[in-house]
Amino acid sequence: MTADLTASPALPSQGAPAVLPAGRVLHPDGYTVAAGTAAWAAAATPDNTARGRASRMAGFVAWCRDRGRLHRDPGTLADYAAWLADQRHPAETIGIYTSTIAERLADSGVLVPPSERDMVERIIAARARQEARDPDGQGDVLQATECTREDLAAMLAVHDPDTLEGLRNRFALDWYMAGRASEPASLNLRDLATETLTAVDPDTGEVLELHALVITLRLSKTNPYGRTTETVRIAAQDDETCPVALYHAWIAELDQNGATAGPLLRRVKDGRLTTAGRPPKDPARAGGISDRTIRNLIADSARAAGLTRALDPEERAAMSTAAERAELAAVVLTDEGREAVRARRRLARRALRRGVRRYSGHSMRRGKVRADQRAGAPRHVIERQNRYAPGSRALARYLDDLVAWDENPTVPARFRRTLAART
Repeated sequence: MTADLTASPALPSQGAPAVLPAGRVLHPDGYTVAAGTAAWAAAATPDNTARGRASRMAGFVAWCRDRGRLHRDPGTLADYAAWLADQRHPAETIGIYTSTIAERLADSGVLVPPSERDMVERIIAARARQEARDPDGQGDVLQATECTREDLAAMLAVHDPDTLEGLRNRFALDWYMAGRASEPASLNLRDLATETLTAVDPDTGEVLELHALVITLRLSKTNPYGRTTETVRIAAQDDETCPVALYHAWIAELDQNGATAGPLLRRVKDGRLTTAGRPPKDPARAGGISDRTIRNLIADSARAAGLTRALDPEERAAMSTAAERAELAAVVLTDEGREAVRARRRLARRALRRGVRRYSGHSMRRGKVRADQRAGAPRHVIERQNRYAPGSRALARYLDDLVAWDENPTVPARFRRTLAART
Protein backbone atom coordinates (compact mmCIF):
# COMPACT_ATOMS: atom_id res chain seq x y z
CA MET A 1 0.00 0.00 0.00
CA THR A 2 1.40 3.42 -0.97
CA ALA A 3 0.79 6.27 1.41
CA ASP A 4 -0.67 9.44 -0.08
CA LEU A 5 1.59 12.07 1.46
CA THR A 6 -0.19 15.05 -0.07
CA ALA A 7 -3.84 14.18 0.62
CA SER A 8 -5.86 16.37 2.96
CA PRO A 9 -7.15 16.58 5.56
CA ALA A 10 -4.27 14.79 7.24
CA LEU A 11 -4.70 12.67 10.32
CA PRO A 12 -3.18 14.07 13.52
CA SER A 13 0.60 13.74 13.67
CA GLN A 14 2.13 10.71 15.37
CA GLY A 15 5.08 12.70 16.72
CA ALA A 16 6.64 14.37 13.69
CA PRO A 17 9.97 16.13 14.21
CA ALA A 18 9.74 19.84 14.90
CA VAL A 19 11.82 20.78 11.86
CA LEU A 20 12.05 18.91 8.55
CA PRO A 21 14.98 19.37 6.16
CA ALA A 22 14.15 21.71 3.30
CA GLY A 23 12.45 19.96 0.42
CA ARG A 24 11.71 16.82 2.45
CA VAL A 25 8.36 15.26 3.36
CA LEU A 26 7.71 13.04 6.35
CA HIS A 27 6.34 9.58 5.60
CA PRO A 28 3.89 8.10 8.17
CA ASP A 29 6.40 5.32 8.83
CA GLY A 30 8.87 7.88 10.20
CA TYR A 31 11.30 8.45 7.33
CA THR A 32 11.51 11.39 4.92
CA VAL A 33 11.52 11.54 1.14
CA ALA A 34 12.04 14.37 -1.32
CA ALA A 35 8.98 16.49 -1.98
CA GLY A 36 9.19 15.56 -5.65
CA THR A 37 9.14 11.87 -4.72
CA ALA A 38 5.98 12.41 -2.67
CA ALA A 39 4.40 14.34 -5.56
CA TRP A 40 5.09 11.49 -8.00
CA ALA A 41 3.54 8.98 -5.57
CA ALA A 42 0.48 11.17 -5.05
CA ALA A 43 0.03 11.64 -8.82
CA ALA A 44 -0.75 7.92 -9.12
CA THR A 45 -4.17 8.54 -7.56
CA PRO A 46 -6.78 9.85 -10.05
CA ASP A 47 -8.16 13.27 -9.12
CA ASN A 48 -11.74 12.06 -8.61
CA THR A 49 -10.55 9.26 -6.35
CA ALA A 50 -8.36 11.62 -4.32
CA ARG A 51 -11.23 14.08 -3.88
CA GLY A 52 -13.57 11.32 -2.73
CA ARG A 53 -11.08 9.99 -0.20
CA ALA A 54 -10.32 13.47 1.12
CA SER A 55 -14.03 14.20 1.55
CA ARG A 56 -14.62 10.99 3.50
CA MET A 57 -11.63 11.63 5.72
CA ALA A 58 -12.75 15.23 6.32
CA GLY A 59 -16.06 13.96 7.67
CA PHE A 60 -14.34 11.46 9.96
CA VAL A 61 -11.79 13.97 11.24
CA ALA A 62 -14.53 16.52 11.97
CA TRP A 63 -16.60 13.87 13.79
CA CYS A 64 -13.63 12.93 15.97
CA ARG A 65 -12.82 16.57 16.70
CA ASP A 66 -16.41 17.46 17.67
CA ARG A 67 -16.57 14.56 20.11
CA GLY A 68 -13.06 14.79 21.50
CA ARG A 69 -12.22 11.37 20.10
CA LEU A 70 -8.79 10.14 18.99
CA HIS A 71 -8.76 8.56 15.57
CA ARG A 72 -6.22 5.94 16.63
CA ASP A 73 -8.21 4.64 19.60
CA PRO A 74 -9.76 1.17 19.12
CA GLY A 75 -13.53 1.44 18.76
CA THR A 76 -13.55 4.87 17.15
CA LEU A 77 -14.23 3.57 13.64
CA ALA A 78 -16.99 1.26 14.87
CA ASP A 79 -18.65 4.15 16.73
CA TYR A 80 -18.42 6.28 13.59
CA ALA A 81 -20.04 3.50 11.54
CA ALA A 82 -22.86 3.27 14.09
CA TRP A 83 -23.31 7.06 13.95
CA LEU A 84 -23.57 6.92 10.15
CA ALA A 85 -26.23 4.21 10.55
CA ASP A 86 -28.07 6.36 13.13
CA GLN A 87 -28.10 9.16 10.55
CA ARG A 88 -29.72 6.68 8.13
CA HIS A 89 -26.92 6.65 5.61
CA PRO A 90 -27.26 3.67 3.22
CA ALA A 91 -25.33 0.53 4.10
CA GLU A 92 -23.35 0.83 0.88
CA THR A 93 -22.25 4.36 1.82
CA ILE A 94 -21.18 3.24 5.29
CA GLY A 95 -19.10 0.47 3.71
CA ILE A 96 -17.36 2.86 1.31
CA TYR A 97 -16.64 5.41 4.04
CA THR A 98 -15.30 2.97 6.61
CA SER A 99 -13.11 1.09 4.14
CA THR A 100 -11.51 4.36 3.00
CA ILE A 101 -10.91 5.44 6.58
CA ALA A 102 -9.43 2.06 7.55
CA GLU A 103 -7.02 2.28 4.60
CA ARG A 104 -5.94 5.81 5.52
CA LEU A 105 -5.52 4.81 9.17
CA ALA A 106 -3.28 1.96 8.05
CA ASP A 107 -1.26 4.42 5.94
CA SER A 108 -0.65 6.45 9.10
CA GLY A 109 0.43 3.38 11.07
CA VAL A 110 -2.88 2.70 12.84
CA LEU A 111 -4.34 -0.76 12.18
CA VAL A 112 -8.02 -1.35 12.93
CA PRO A 113 -8.28 -4.54 15.06
CA PRO A 114 -9.94 -7.53 13.35
CA SER A 115 -12.64 -7.57 16.03
CA GLU A 116 -13.50 -3.94 15.27
CA ARG A 117 -13.56 -4.61 11.52
CA ASP A 118 -15.99 -7.45 12.23
CA MET A 119 -18.14 -5.09 14.30
CA VAL A 120 -18.20 -2.56 11.45
CA GLU A 121 -19.27 -5.29 9.01
CA ARG A 122 -22.09 -6.32 11.34
CA ILE A 123 -23.26 -2.71 11.65
CA ILE A 124 -23.35 -2.47 7.87
CA ALA A 125 -25.30 -5.75 7.65
CA ALA A 126 -27.78 -4.56 10.27
CA ARG A 127 -28.31 -1.29 8.39
CA ALA A 128 -28.84 -3.23 5.16
CA ARG A 129 -31.54 -5.34 6.86
CA GLN A 130 -33.17 -2.18 8.14
CA GLU A 131 -33.18 -0.72 4.62
CA ALA A 132 -34.72 -3.86 3.19
CA ARG A 133 -37.63 -3.54 5.61
CA ASP A 134 -38.12 0.19 5.00
CA PRO A 135 -41.59 0.64 3.43
CA ASP A 136 -40.46 3.89 1.78
CA GLY A 137 -37.43 2.31 0.08
CA GLN A 138 -35.02 4.86 1.52
CA GLY A 139 -32.11 2.49 1.10
CA ASP A 140 -32.80 1.55 -2.50
CA VAL A 141 -29.87 2.11 -4.84
CA LEU A 142 -30.26 5.33 -6.82
CA GLN A 143 -29.63 4.81 -10.50
CA ALA A 144 -29.59 7.32 -13.30
CA THR A 145 -32.43 7.11 -15.79
CA GLU A 146 -31.73 4.82 -18.74
CA CYS A 147 -31.07 6.77 -21.93
CA THR A 148 -32.66 4.80 -24.74
CA ARG A 149 -31.75 5.16 -28.39
CA GLU A 150 -34.98 7.14 -28.83
CA ASP A 151 -33.96 9.42 -25.95
CA LEU A 152 -30.59 9.93 -27.63
CA ALA A 153 -32.27 11.03 -30.88
CA ALA A 154 -34.42 13.52 -28.95
CA MET A 155 -31.37 14.93 -27.15
CA LEU A 156 -29.40 15.29 -30.39
CA ALA A 157 -32.29 17.16 -31.97
CA VAL A 158 -32.06 20.08 -29.53
CA HIS A 159 -28.57 20.99 -30.82
CA ASP A 160 -28.17 22.91 -34.06
CA PRO A 161 -25.79 21.00 -36.39
CA ASP A 162 -25.09 24.21 -38.30
CA THR A 163 -23.25 25.77 -35.35
CA LEU A 164 -19.84 24.80 -34.02
CA GLU A 165 -21.12 24.33 -30.46
CA GLY A 166 -24.17 22.39 -31.64
CA LEU A 167 -22.03 20.07 -33.71
CA ARG A 168 -19.62 19.56 -30.79
CA ASN A 169 -22.51 18.78 -28.46
CA ARG A 170 -24.07 16.28 -30.85
CA PHE A 171 -20.79 14.40 -31.17
CA ALA A 172 -20.09 14.59 -27.42
CA LEU A 173 -23.40 12.81 -26.65
CA ASP A 174 -21.71 9.52 -27.49
CA TRP A 175 -24.22 6.86 -26.49
CA TYR A 176 -22.70 4.11 -28.64
CA MET A 177 -19.38 4.29 -26.81
CA ALA A 178 -21.15 3.57 -23.49
CA GLY A 179 -18.52 5.83 -22.02
CA ARG A 180 -18.23 7.11 -18.50
CA ALA A 181 -18.24 10.92 -18.65
CA SER A 182 -14.50 11.05 -18.05
CA GLU A 183 -13.74 8.82 -21.04
CA PRO A 184 -14.92 10.92 -24.02
CA ALA A 185 -13.56 14.01 -22.23
CA SER A 186 -10.10 12.42 -22.04
CA LEU A 187 -9.82 11.52 -25.74
CA ASN A 188 -7.29 13.14 -28.03
CA LEU A 189 -7.52 13.40 -31.79
CA ARG A 190 -4.98 10.61 -32.19
CA ASP A 191 -7.26 8.24 -30.27
CA LEU A 192 -9.87 7.96 -33.05
CA ALA A 193 -9.64 6.42 -36.49
CA THR A 194 -12.01 4.94 -39.06
CA GLU A 195 -12.01 1.63 -40.88
CA THR A 196 -14.28 -0.22 -43.29
CA LEU A 197 -15.91 -3.58 -42.68
CA THR A 198 -17.92 -5.85 -44.96
CA ALA A 199 -21.32 -7.23 -44.01
CA VAL A 200 -23.91 -9.34 -45.80
CA ASP A 201 -27.49 -8.05 -45.97
CA PRO A 202 -29.56 -10.93 -44.51
CA ASP A 203 -32.55 -10.04 -46.68
CA THR A 204 -30.88 -9.63 -50.08
CA GLY A 205 -27.56 -11.40 -49.67
CA GLU A 206 -25.82 -8.26 -50.92
CA VAL A 207 -22.30 -7.65 -49.63
CA LEU A 208 -22.11 -4.16 -48.17
CA GLU A 209 -19.27 -1.99 -46.98
CA LEU A 210 -19.84 -0.26 -43.65
CA HIS A 211 -17.75 2.46 -42.12
CA ALA A 212 -16.75 2.13 -38.48
CA LEU A 213 -15.20 4.23 -35.76
CA VAL A 214 -12.25 2.82 -33.81
CA ILE A 215 -11.68 4.47 -30.42
CA THR A 216 -8.58 3.84 -28.31
CA LEU A 217 -9.02 4.51 -24.60
CA ARG A 218 -5.72 5.07 -22.83
CA LEU A 219 -7.16 5.98 -19.43
CA SER A 220 -10.40 4.83 -17.82
CA LYS A 221 -11.90 3.93 -14.48
CA THR A 222 -10.74 0.34 -14.90
CA ASN A 223 -7.39 1.39 -16.37
CA PRO A 224 -6.49 4.47 -14.29
CA TYR A 225 -2.73 4.20 -14.84
CA GLY A 226 -2.74 3.77 -18.61
CA ARG A 227 -0.69 0.58 -18.51
CA THR A 228 -2.92 -0.98 -21.16
CA THR A 229 -5.30 0.34 -23.81
CA GLU A 230 -8.92 -0.51 -24.52
CA THR A 231 -10.36 -0.40 -28.02
CA VAL A 232 -14.00 0.25 -28.87
CA ARG A 233 -15.26 -0.37 -32.40
CA ILE A 234 -18.59 1.14 -33.47
CA ALA A 235 -20.22 0.46 -36.81
CA ALA A 236 -22.03 3.23 -38.68
CA GLN A 237 -25.78 3.53 -38.07
CA ASP A 238 -28.53 4.30 -40.56
CA ASP A 239 -30.09 7.31 -38.84
CA GLU A 240 -29.27 10.69 -37.33
CA THR A 241 -27.67 9.11 -34.25
CA CYS A 242 -24.77 7.70 -36.29
CA PRO A 243 -21.53 8.43 -34.36
CA VAL A 244 -19.39 7.86 -37.45
CA ALA A 245 -21.17 10.62 -39.39
CA LEU A 246 -20.99 12.93 -36.37
CA TYR A 247 -17.26 12.22 -36.06
CA HIS A 248 -16.57 13.14 -39.69
CA ALA A 249 -18.59 16.36 -39.35
CA TRP A 250 -16.75 17.39 -36.17
CA ILE A 251 -13.31 16.53 -37.53
CA ALA A 252 -14.00 18.62 -40.62
CA GLU A 253 -14.75 21.62 -38.39
CA LEU A 254 -11.58 21.06 -36.37
CA ASP A 255 -9.52 20.92 -39.56
CA GLN A 256 -11.02 24.20 -40.75
CA ASN A 257 -10.07 25.76 -37.41
CA GLY A 258 -6.50 24.46 -37.57
CA ALA A 259 -6.91 21.95 -34.72
CA THR A 260 -4.98 18.89 -35.84
CA ALA A 261 -3.71 17.58 -32.49
CA GLY A 262 -4.64 17.67 -28.82
CA PRO A 263 -8.07 17.18 -27.20
CA LEU A 264 -10.86 15.76 -29.37
CA LEU A 265 -13.73 17.62 -27.70
CA ARG A 266 -12.99 21.35 -27.51
CA ARG A 267 -14.31 24.37 -25.68
CA VAL A 268 -16.43 26.62 -27.89
CA LYS A 269 -17.36 30.24 -27.23
CA ASP A 270 -19.06 32.70 -29.57
CA GLY A 271 -18.83 30.24 -32.42
CA ARG A 272 -15.08 29.68 -32.13
CA LEU A 273 -12.71 27.27 -30.45
CA THR A 274 -11.23 28.77 -27.30
CA THR A 275 -8.85 28.05 -24.46
CA ALA A 276 -10.60 30.53 -22.16
CA GLY A 277 -11.79 29.38 -18.76
CA ARG A 278 -10.19 27.61 -15.85
CA PRO A 279 -6.90 26.10 -17.04
CA PRO A 280 -6.65 22.32 -16.61
CA LYS A 281 -3.98 20.68 -14.45
CA ASP A 282 -2.46 19.20 -17.60
CA PRO A 283 -1.40 22.00 -20.01
CA ALA A 284 -1.73 19.54 -22.89
CA ARG A 285 -5.50 19.53 -22.25
CA ALA A 286 -5.85 23.30 -22.75
CA GLY A 287 -8.93 23.98 -24.81
CA GLY A 288 -10.48 20.59 -24.03
CA ILE A 289 -13.73 20.06 -22.12
CA SER A 290 -13.99 18.21 -18.82
CA ASP A 291 -16.11 15.33 -17.60
CA ARG A 292 -18.23 17.88 -15.72
CA THR A 293 -19.03 19.53 -19.05
CA ILE A 294 -20.12 16.13 -20.39
CA ARG A 295 -22.39 15.51 -17.39
CA ASN A 296 -23.93 18.97 -17.63
CA LEU A 297 -24.42 18.55 -21.37
CA ILE A 298 -26.33 15.30 -20.86
CA ALA A 299 -28.57 16.75 -18.14
CA ASP A 300 -29.22 19.99 -20.07
CA SER A 301 -29.95 18.12 -23.31
CA ALA A 302 -32.43 15.82 -21.58
CA ARG A 303 -34.19 18.82 -20.04
CA ALA A 304 -34.32 20.68 -23.36
CA ALA A 305 -35.72 17.57 -25.06
CA GLY A 306 -38.54 17.33 -22.52
CA LEU A 307 -37.25 14.09 -21.03
CA THR A 308 -37.07 15.60 -17.54
CA ARG A 309 -39.06 18.29 -15.80
CA ALA A 310 -37.87 21.40 -14.03
CA LEU A 311 -37.94 21.33 -10.23
CA ASP A 312 -40.50 23.54 -8.52
CA PRO A 313 -39.30 26.14 -5.95
CA GLU A 314 -39.89 23.82 -2.99
CA GLU A 315 -37.93 21.01 -4.64
CA ARG A 316 -35.07 23.35 -5.54
CA ALA A 317 -34.93 24.47 -1.91
CA ALA A 318 -34.76 20.82 -0.81
CA MET A 319 -31.82 20.22 -3.13
CA SER A 320 -29.99 23.43 -2.22
CA THR A 321 -26.99 23.23 0.10
CA ALA A 322 -27.25 27.01 0.55
CA ALA A 323 -30.81 26.58 1.83
CA GLU A 324 -29.55 23.95 4.28
CA ARG A 325 -26.88 26.31 5.60
CA ALA A 326 -29.50 29.05 5.97
CA GLU A 327 -31.79 26.74 7.95
CA LEU A 328 -28.97 25.72 10.26
CA ALA A 329 -28.03 29.36 10.85
CA ALA A 330 -31.59 30.56 11.45
CA VAL A 331 -31.98 29.03 14.92
CA VAL A 332 -29.71 27.99 17.76
CA LEU A 333 -29.36 24.22 17.68
CA THR A 334 -27.52 21.61 19.68
CA ASP A 335 -25.14 19.26 17.93
CA GLU A 336 -27.93 16.67 17.93
CA GLY A 337 -30.34 19.20 16.46
CA ARG A 338 -27.98 20.09 13.63
CA GLU A 339 -27.47 16.41 12.85
CA ALA A 340 -31.23 15.90 12.78
CA VAL A 341 -31.67 18.77 10.32
CA ARG A 342 -28.93 17.43 8.06
CA ALA A 343 -30.36 13.91 8.17
CA ARG A 344 -33.88 15.14 7.40
CA ARG A 345 -32.72 17.19 4.43
CA ARG A 346 -30.47 14.43 3.13
CA LEU A 347 -33.35 11.94 3.19
CA ALA A 348 -35.61 14.47 1.47
CA ARG A 349 -33.01 14.95 -1.30
CA ARG A 350 -32.69 11.21 -1.69
CA ALA A 351 -36.45 10.76 -1.94
CA LEU A 352 -36.62 13.53 -4.54
CA ARG A 353 -33.85 11.97 -6.61
CA ARG A 354 -35.64 8.63 -6.46
CA GLY A 355 -38.90 10.12 -7.72
CA VAL A 356 -37.55 12.36 -10.51
CA ARG A 357 -36.02 11.21 -13.77
CA ARG A 358 -32.30 12.06 -13.76
CA TYR A 359 -30.08 11.89 -16.80
CA SER A 360 -26.36 11.79 -16.10
CA GLY A 361 -23.20 10.28 -17.52
CA HIS A 362 -24.32 6.89 -16.28
CA SER A 363 -27.58 7.23 -18.24
CA MET A 364 -25.71 6.77 -21.51
CA ARG A 365 -23.78 3.76 -20.23
CA ARG A 366 -26.81 2.11 -18.71
CA GLY A 367 -28.94 2.76 -21.80
CA LYS A 368 -26.38 1.25 -24.16
CA VAL A 369 -25.96 -1.85 -21.97
CA ARG A 370 -29.72 -2.40 -21.79
CA ALA A 371 -30.06 -1.89 -25.55
CA ASP A 372 -27.35 -4.51 -26.18
CA GLN A 373 -29.15 -6.94 -23.89
CA ARG A 374 -32.51 -6.40 -25.60
CA ALA A 375 -30.77 -6.97 -28.95
CA GLY A 376 -29.78 -10.43 -27.71
CA ALA A 377 -26.07 -9.87 -27.06
CA PRO A 378 -24.77 -12.40 -24.50
CA ARG A 379 -23.31 -11.12 -21.27
CA HIS A 380 -19.68 -11.81 -22.16
CA VAL A 381 -20.03 -9.75 -25.36
CA ILE A 382 -21.67 -6.88 -23.43
CA GLU A 383 -18.78 -7.02 -20.96
CA ARG A 384 -16.11 -6.85 -23.66
CA GLN A 385 -17.78 -4.22 -25.84
CA ASN A 386 -18.61 -1.91 -22.94
CA ARG A 387 -15.40 -2.50 -20.99
CA TYR A 388 -16.59 -4.28 -17.87
CA ALA A 389 -14.55 -6.78 -15.92
CA PRO A 390 -15.82 -10.38 -16.25
CA GLY A 391 -18.59 -10.97 -13.72
CA SER A 392 -18.85 -7.25 -12.93
CA ARG A 393 -21.28 -6.39 -10.14
CA ALA A 394 -21.69 -2.90 -11.60
CA LEU A 395 -22.88 -4.42 -14.89
CA ALA A 396 -25.32 -6.64 -13.00
CA ARG A 397 -27.06 -3.50 -11.74
CA TYR A 398 -27.63 -2.28 -15.27
CA LEU A 399 -28.78 -5.54 -16.80
CA ASP A 400 -32.40 -6.62 -16.72
CA ASP A 401 -32.24 -9.87 -14.75
CA LEU A 402 -35.93 -10.75 -15.26
CA VAL A 403 -36.91 -13.82 -17.24
CA ALA A 404 -38.14 -12.61 -20.64
CA TRP A 405 -41.85 -13.11 -21.22
CA ASP A 406 -41.18 -15.24 -24.30
CA GLU A 407 -39.26 -17.63 -22.00
CA ASN A 408 -41.30 -17.20 -18.83
CA PRO A 409 -42.80 -20.57 -17.85
CA THR A 410 -45.89 -18.94 -16.34
CA VAL A 411 -46.95 -17.82 -19.84
CA PRO A 412 -48.77 -20.62 -21.78
CA ALA A 413 -46.54 -22.14 -24.44
CA ARG A 414 -48.72 -21.05 -27.37
CA PHE A 415 -48.45 -17.43 -26.29
CA ARG A 416 -44.69 -17.69 -25.73
CA ARG A 417 -44.29 -18.74 -29.36
CA THR A 418 -46.24 -15.65 -30.45
CA LEU A 419 -44.17 -13.39 -28.22
CA ALA A 420 -40.94 -14.88 -29.55
CA ALA A 421 -42.09 -14.32 -33.14
CA ARG A 422 -42.78 -10.66 -32.43
CA THR A 423 -39.47 -9.97 -30.66
